[in-house]
Amino acid sequence: MSDWKKFINVNGNFELPNYIYRTINELMKQSLDMGTLLSDDPHKLRAYKEQTKKLFKNKWNNLAQSLEFFGIIEECSCISSKHDFSNNKDIYCDVCKGARYIISSALSADEMREVSTFVNAAENIEVAEKLQKSLMKVLSDYR
Repeated sequence: MSDWKKFINVNGNFELPNYIYRTINELMKQSLDMGTLLSDDPHKLRAYKEQTKKLFKNKWNNLAQSLEFFGIIEECSCISSKHDFSNNKDIYCDVCKGARYIISSALSADEMREVSTFVNAAENIEVAEKLQKSLMKVLSDYR
């Protein structure tokens, strides 16, 4: 798998969509390579490869749409441009590097660290208690 550290851009932001896209692509390529061991029949092999590519691309699209819905990623400008992606030709984009999505402009590296700290807090009871107390204080101040 790809080293996630290679997906930190010059601004220090994690290129989450590209990382997930590349990881799924690597898995697809490994599956395609394994498929060549399954059959010597070129027709069956071609059908296997087409179905595998379709499956992985659909899973990426479903995942990307869910991440977009929650505001984690957003469509790259290459999607709204005049490129025709309907024929499954992979036109390379320097911005998204083929993923067709970029990290949401509203989501900074600091916010991602905060989310990570909050999610991992369950592993550390002391941190979880501090977060809970802070949350209750903020809620009481807000009212």
